[in-house]
Formats: sequence, C-alpha cells, structure tokens
Amino acid sequence: MTFTIRHAEPADAPALHAILTSPHVVLGTMRLRHMRLKNTEDRLAPDPNLVQLVAASDGEVSGFAELVLNTNVPRASHSAELNMVVTSERSQGKGVARALIGELIRLCDGYYRIRRISLIVWVDNTRAIELYRALGFKEEGVMRDFVRTEEGYCDALQMARLSNH
Repeated sequence: MTFTIRHAEPADAPALHAILTSPHVVLGTMRLRHMRLKNTEDRLAPDPNLVQLVAASDGEVSGFAELVLNTNVPRASHSAELNMVVTSERSQGKGVARALIGELIRLCDGYYRIRRISLIVWVDNTRAIELYRALGFKEEGVMRDFVRTEEGYCDALQMARLSNH
C-alpha cells in the first residue's frame, strides 16, 4: 500500500468521521458509536497545540494521528501526548499507523524538541502495544478499570517514549 502523510484539513472531516465511528476504532478509543459529523469537524479546527496528520492513499484518508503539545505549560513544554492513532479497517496491518507515528516522532525529535511522548492504550489492544514498543515506547503503569466497555471495564497502559534531548 502506498500512501502520503500530510496535515489534516477540514475537507478530511467526512472520511475521518467514517473511520472514527467504525466499530474497530470505537472499541479502542473513548469514541462513541454514534457521533455527529460536527464533532469531527470541530476536532479539525485550527489549534496551535495540536499536530494532526492523515495518511492518504489514492486520494482517500486511510489513517489519522493526533499529537497534543504542551506549548502553553512552561514546565511541561518538553512533553506531548499521542492522543489518537486510527486507521480505516482495510488499512490495518499495512504500515499506516507506523508511518503516522514515525512522522510525529520525527517532528517531535527534530522540530518541536519534545523529550517525552506519552500515550494511553487499552491492555487488550495487543497489536498497538507491540507497535508502540517497536517504536521505543515503554510501559509506565497500569490504570485499572480505565474505560467502560459494553462488557464491563478494561484496564489501560500508560506508555512513554523518551528522546535524548
């Protein structure tokens, strides 16, 4: 699969909305199954503390990643949170998430001078956990009953990657 990575644009909202409300994404995020398109449009509104990238293949959005910067918090400006990484169902396992995260890491290391990138992932999302480990993220702790699911509750891992800045 060939794709390009670029900044997310407001015109991406309908395609991104379809990804964000798909069952496999709802299972691994705080998203709800039934969200209004306006929620996704609002998410893409300009914000200097957000870096939002999409992977596009043949003109279609196949993945999205969002990094939250702490530029307004002087003592935390060296850190950021990988808030979301999602792919379309047909793009899973094709390197889209790896490429999106890799580009965010390059931006953090080279341009933003971010020393710490943290994230939260559900413990049952083993594919994502393996990817994060491969990209240098380490487990920092377990948050018990972090998210409510249709079946009950699920724990989450707090993970982080530290650079040498």
